[in-house]
Amino acid sequence: MTANGFLDPNQLGGIRQRSTTDTGVYLTHIICAGWLRQCHTSVIAFDIAQFFPSLNHEFLSICLKKAGLNTNVVGFFNSYHSNRSTTYTWNNFSSPTFNTNVGVGQGSALSPILSAIYLAPVIKIFKKRLKRLKENIPTDILSFVNDGLLISQEKSYSLSSSFVLCSYNIISKILIDAGLVMEHSKTELFHFTRARHPPNPSIDLSSVGGPVISPKLIWRYLGFYFDRRLNFNYHTHFYATKCLSTLSAVKMLGNSSRGLLPIQKRLLYRTCILPIVRATGAQDSRRILSYITVCSYDTTHLQENPQRLG
Repeated sequence: MTANGFLDPNQLGGIRQRSTTDTGVYLTHIICAGWLRQCHTSVIAFDIAQFFPSLNHEFLSICLKKAGLNTNVVGFFNSYHSNRSTTYTWNNFSSPTFNTNVGVGQGSALSPILSAIYLAPVIKIFKKRLKRLKENIPTDILSFVNDGLLISQEKSYSLSSSFVLCSYNIISKILIDAGLVMEHSKTELFHFTRARHPPNPSIDLSSVGGPVISPKLIWRYLGFYFDRRLNFNYHTHFYATKCLSTLSAVKMLGNSSRGLLPIQKRLLYRTCILPIVRATGAQDSRRILSYITVCSYDTTHLQENPQRLG
């Protein structure tokens, strides 16, 4: 489906070799490319409420046909989604059985790719509607399963903010037509810039029933902690602290006389700490490992010289 162009290149979730790391690297590249053109970057991150339970089976069947899948595959999914029922359980209470004509299993292995197929027409319609507008609105969109991102790059914050707001209104209406609803309370705004004293304007989402959202100084997106200038200092400090706390917990699991053996601690280090470091990217991995080394040395030095604690 990626070969025949049905899935959009900016769909990065639920597809092989398109991970959260790819999303973070791609977003960083877009921001830096905009800075070369002397442009600020404004982004709006939105979340689709109850995404997997809200996928309409009829719409999904149409998407499967449009994707060019074999009729046997389409027939299998139509049969898989027909005559389904659910029940709700809370403590000792169980509700009667309800018939369900929407939703896919959130824990199912098929859910990620089915959700990507479901969202592909939504993204295509969004891009076509932007092109049909009288005024050019240069806005890009990224999709990672139910997490969407609208990106606008302009030389003034007023233009970039108005463009992402207009795009937000458009994608909100398209999602409603597809049987999906945005969770406006989780919508986040962020402005990237290299200026020393830049403004940080808010955006009013009252036109779509949302609140006024104000950007923060640190923005968490798919495991990355972005700051306005892409220094990644907070990102490095957060994951280094996480690694150090895990390392301290490993030390408590044994000593020279009992507990885990050194080879077992090494295994824990390689399986519990190094994956956290490597998941942050190659450049940040070196910064985090050096930070851990320095902090570990300082802690050991203080234990050997308790007079420094005073």
